[in-house]
Amino acid sequence: MYLIPLYLHLTLLTLGNAFLLTLVAVYLNGQGAPAAQIGLVGSAFYLGMLGASFFADKFIERLGHVRALVLCCMALAMAALALTWTSLLPVWLILRMLAGMAAAIGFVAVESWVLGVAPLHQRTRSMARYMLVYYFSYGISQLFIDWVPLSGMMGFWLASSLCILSVVPLCWARRPDLNSETESNGASGKPPRAERALGLVGCLVAGMLLGTLSVLMPIQLEQLALGEEIGLYMAWLILCGMAFQLPNGSLADKVGKRTMMAVQTLMIGAGCLLLWEFDGKGVMLFAFALLGAGGFTLYPTTMAYACGKMNGRALVKMTQKLMFTYSIGSLTGPMIAGMMLEKFQSGLFLFVILLVAGWALWLLLMRLLTDKPVGTTI
Repeated sequence: MYLIPLYLHLTLLTLGNAFLLTLVAVYLNGQGAPAAQIGLVGSAFYLGMLGASFFADKFIERLGHVRALVLCCMALAMAALALTWTSLLPVWLILRMLAGMAAAIGFVAVESWVLGVAPLHQRTRSMARYMLVYYFSYGISQLFIDWVPLSGMMGFWLASSLCILSVVPLCWARRPDLNSETESNGASGKPPRAERALGLVGCLVAGMLLGTLSVLMPIQLEQLALGEEIGLYMAWLILCGMAFQLPNGSLADKVGKRTMMAVQTLMIGAGCLLLWEFDGKGVMLFAFALLGAGGFTLYPTTMAYACGKMNGRALVKMTQKLMFTYSIGSLTGPMIAGMMLEKFQSGLFLFVILLVAGWALWLLLMRLLTDKPVGTTI
């Protein structure tokens, strides 16, 4: 119950920001902008996110979670409105980069807030609810494209208004304590170095996986002569990812996060193998269910694992590092998978299989190392 106002804030902010992400591309395309320019404007947003990951923790520590989120919401709103004032490409690039920075700081603030306020034994469940709210809001925001006229400025005004409205629920949110660095019994909540390394690599893999699926899966389906069913399979992929969030959170808190990471790895690998070998519709739907359920739950599980029992400033700093590695994965994954997709008909599936195979080896290596008394030599 204590996180409901924060989830409501996330819902409104995601509705505005995610809708704006799609709106910018659709609006520029309608204005006759070349594809290269549209891609450049889209990349500017993610470049801003990557840049902000270097100073987000300091920004939040100086202002506090609430003030940081308020400023980020206002910056996103003003950046959306400013897009209506000019059509100059350099200005659009700067505005989208600033919006990316604000979004990145907002993600770090919200995720560290969720982890900081939630009870230690329920952190994965809280992250699962966070991801469920985010994906649901992201999906609903795309419906605005069909409801709002895209030729004028109404869409930009709507996105800006939603970003501003997202500030209101913060008035009732339970605030995390930045000064709480340890557990109540005085023991350090910082996990061992090997566990933090495992979480960081897990977020990198999750970024590469989700970035690849969102960008290149439609192209892979077209190459497999499934162009007329792209919407069905992509919607099913996201829906299965949403549906498994809460069960994954409960299971991870009960049976262990590393156990669930292994289960997710098996699900992703099995899903891609089925997609590679079979082409029946029933088998493909089952394979997409495995891929979505495993792929979309890897990030919250590895994040909760890497943060251990951290609180306060240590938690904010760790959240920033995790977002940085996730951003690197989101940028590099589609590039590598794209090259493989050009060379092989099922290149995306091959990339994902190799990716999760490497991740499985890393999981096994960390298990062997952390089960021995190696101290801090890792």
